[in-house]
Amino acid sequence: MPPMKEHAAPGIPLAHASTIPMALDFEISLATAYLKADPGHREALEMLGHALTRRGRHAEALEVDRRLVGLEPSNAYVRYNFACSLSNMDRVDEALRELEKALDLGYDDLALLRSDPDLTGVRKDPRFKLLLRRARDRGVGPGGRKGS
Repeated sequence: MPPMKEHAAPGIPLAHASTIPMALDFEISLATAYLKADPGHREALEMLGHALTRRGRHAEALEVDRRLVGLEPSNAYVRYNFACSLSNMDRVDEALRELEKALDLGYDDLALLRSDPDLTGVRKDPRFKLLLRRARDRGVGPGGRKGS
């Protein structure tokens, strides 16, 4: 008999794995209710976008991230999340453009760029390596800090 699996994912005990969808649905409901009262609330939009993405509702997450970009067009992390949503929708050209904007605005976590599952489709494109090279040439290090 094979050994029992102790974790559903790294750091998530199997006993709690079945509660993840329920928790995400709660976050979606909570953020949606909050946004009815305050449609431009950044934190509620971020919570909603992340929860929708984790539930696999990528088209809805993309629209939330588009709203965030409209609210904060100069925020590197908002641009990065928008790129992730575009990548999840197989819109690689647009995702690469948004990643470039995020880097131009100061996004500096190359380790996450290399490992984020939301960017799997983008990393398959040869232009992604060029993007990483340009980031390194600007002094962005692998751990997310200039020169690290």
